[in-house]
Amino acid sequence: MHASGLQVKVPGIVGGMGSLSTVDFLQKVVSLTKADKDQDHLKMVVDFNTAVPDRTTALLYGGEDPTPYLVDSVNRLAKAGADFAVFICNTAYAFLEKVRKQAVIPVLNLPELTVERLCKKGIKRFWLTGTKGLIKSGVYQVAAEKFNVEILIPTEEVQDNLMTIIYSVKAGNVEKAKKVWEEAVEPKLEGYVLLGCTELPVVARSERLKLIDVNLEWAKIVIELCGKAVKEDETGV
Repeated sequence: MHASGLQVKVPGIVGGMGSLSTVDFLQKVVSLTKADKDQDHLKMVVDFNTAVPDRTTALLYGGEDPTPYLVDSVNRLAKAGADFAVFICNTAYAFLEKVRKQAVIPVLNLPELTVERLCKKGIKRFWLTGTKGLIKSGVYQVAAEKFNVEILIPTEEVQDNLMTIIYSVKAGNVEKAKKVWEEAVEPKLEGYVLLGCTELPVVARSERLKLIDVNLEWAKIVIELCGKAVKEDETGV
């Protein structure tokens, strides 16, 4: 693969879940693509669908099912020229199989591809941080079992604080989210930590932990699947 190589697939990005995290993902796709000019970057189709109902509310509290909204997004992306679709939201993958039944293009399982990628790099044990809906859904646990990876689940107290961080970022209160991360979450974890909610990479920093940024890993996966080269990068895993 070369910077000027032919792009073999056009990705469809289902974003807006939430807004800052989608922008963070797209920025990482651009910054990680090996490119010498505009034409070397990925052509992408993005549906910034902020109307998708809250995934955790649907999973835990009987809220509105986001499946029809996700299906609509995927099929709009297909009409716009996308060859495959991805959700830029970890918890949305709890609805993946239902969406696939109605989607007209493939919808990739980014959590599973991420665990496979980590396994190949020798990372066989990590903490999972994310929404309570994600943790209950078993999205990452199923993938971990497939690749013989051990997942550690934070305490209820840490999960509560993670929810505060995630919804603070969604509300645009990044400073509050950073403070909760620094004071109530980062000190309670150790070793490898998967930031399993796309809001978390916006605020999570640590010199002590080995943070796995899903937005970064997902960006690399999408770039490579489209036939482009990823810049040699010291961040991520």
